Amino acid sequence: MGVDPGSRGTPSIALIGAGPRGTSILERIVASAAECAPGLDLAVHVIDPFPPGGGYVWRGGQSGLLWSNTRSDECTLFTDESVKCEGPLVPGPSLAEWAEALVRGECALPEGFKPGAGTSDEASRVHAGWFATRQLVGEYLSWVFWSTVDTGAPQVGVRVHQARVADVRELPTGRQRLSLDGAGALDVDVVIHAQGNFQVGPLTEETSLARRASAHRLTYAPTASTAEVSLDSVLPGEAVLLRGLGLAFFDTMVLLTEGRGGRFCRDASGDLRYEPSGREPVLHAGSRRGVPYRSKFHYTLSRPLSGLPRYFTPEELGKGPLDFASGLWPLIARELTAAGYRELAASHPERLGVEADAFLARLDTVEWNSPEMKELIESAVPEEGDRIDVEGMDRPLTGRGFHSPAALQEWMTAYLAADVERGRDPRHSAHLAVYHAIFSVADALWRVVQSGLLSPASAGPGLPEFFQFCRFRTSGPPGPRLEQLLALARAGVVHFIGAETEVTLVDGVFAARSSSTDTEIRARALIEARLPGRALSRATDPLLLRLLERGEVREQTQVDPATGGRHPTGLVDTVGQRLRGSDGAPHPRRFFAYPGDFPRPGTNSVFLHQSDALARSALRELVRAVGEARL
Repeated sequence: MGVDPGSRGTPSIALIGAGPRGTSILERIVASAAECAPGLDLAVHVIDPFPPGGGYVWRGGQSGLLWSNTRSDECTLFTDESVKCEGPLVPGPSLAEWAEALVRGECALPEGFKPGAGTSDEASRVHAGWFATRQLVGEYLSWVFWSTVDTGAPQVGVRVHQARVADVRELPTGRQRLSLDGAGALDVDVVIHAQGNFQVGPLTEETSLARRASAHRLTYAPTASTAEVSLDSVLPGEAVLLRGLGLAFFDTMVLLTEGRGGRFCRDASGDLRYEPSGREPVLHAGSRRGVPYRSKFHYTLSRPLSGLPRYFTPEELGKGPLDFASGLWPLIARELTAAGYRELAASHPERLGVEADAFLARLDTVEWNSPEMKELIESAVPEEGDRIDVEGMDRPLTGRGFHSPAALQEWMTAYLAADVERGRDPRHSAHLAVYHAIFSVADALWRVVQSGLLSPASAGPGLPEFFQFCRFRTSGPPGPRLEQLLALARAGVVHFIGAETEVTLVDGVFAARSSSTDTEIRARALIEARLPGRALSRATDPLLLRLLERGEVREQTQVDPATGGRHPTGLVDTVGQRLRGSDGAPHPRRFFAYPGDFPRPGTNSVFLHQSDALARSALRELVRAVGEARL
């Protein structure tokens, strides 16, 4: 007979949060239990107010118009042979493989998993390049969760509590008491915080805008998940300002157009066109960059990239402290540039102006960003669209001014059309190689940061900007979404404001200006079409607030060894993934995991490394705690 997770005497772990990160940690606990806790029956209490697997972000009941921005073949929570972690590898299907097996009737349905009414229908349409609805992603995650529960038995018993944790306090015995909203208390030996993106309050500017908007009876929607924002007050035909051109923008865009009865269809030439319903507003969109994130690719590389990173390596980096701008960025830029040109030479040598091997050999030896390198690129890569401009690709509107909004609109439609083409035509696979190289560099950079080699003073401005660059290049919308934006721009439904967009109140209405034109756009509605981000200083999560008040959690800061200056990061401070209190000491029984992008198969994902390391540390701590209790 297996362990009873409800038994008071059972060694136990509380897992707060049942989204992708919590589900991944549970899978790793089950995988390592026999090795890290041999002979020990244990219980895992999973606490989340939303159904396990999908959690809040991927919960059911959302509009079918809301998609994931991750290709279905690039979404998994399982460890394959590429994952070099300490725990046992447990292969499993990607979302695309799971959908295919589900349609064929070859997918075992664990107890607790109940497919939704539309699951089979969408699963039948899934292919490698499919961008699933959030509901289908949630179904996949639910299947992973409940399959893991089945796999864990009998040694690991899992009990799900559909509740919210209001507080965690330490008992004299060292055990942890969790207070559950409306569901009593729960005593466990170890706690793992995996809440995902915790709730935060508005920025000072947003609070001020909301107050003033209310006074003038304007429509204002602050930063939030799109599923939380009510768009009912946005009137047909009225001008609406949208600040942000990331994923929240695309969600808002589609809900206010196709979601109001408009239709996308292809004309005789194959171009996508938009047929308005008459119920959509007129959208004016801007952001810091002024352009949307680069779209995802519809195709894959003909041959996998190997040996990455080539230049951004410990041997090249040397010893710390390292300066980001002078020590890291040149190596990163060279890494990405070389990856693109190696793919161009391998898959499209006919597009080079010189012999491919000679070009690559010289590319390896020239000094980065030197006149010699620029001359080499100009002679070897004659087509402008084939060139890899790492620094220029980040903010394409910088330095560009337009004499009118119409001129900006014309430039933007050409820019979007080029990005759509780049994402669906394999002739542009050099840019896909850059996309893959960014992941290898980001993973390597994370390890550099964790090792303490990076100077905190240089990390302050450099790291956030680089990770913004990574998101711009890799976390963009599905190609079809960008094509829809292009169709809406051509139909006059979406207009672009430009870069460095700023919004103020003028004469009782919202007024938007940018660095791209001298024109001011006025409207009575403003939607902050961006996510609120993470900042412990703005946390409103009741559990985190109580821990902060008692000094049981603190914000992570980086200290410059040269000046002694402290640089806050906004992140929860941990060491070895254990929570640190105000005194800096790590709590032995409380662990904390940040969310992350979905692991991609075959990439030795950092996400899976983190889940594996945390799960094994928690199991070892559980064994230690049980041993102490028995003395």
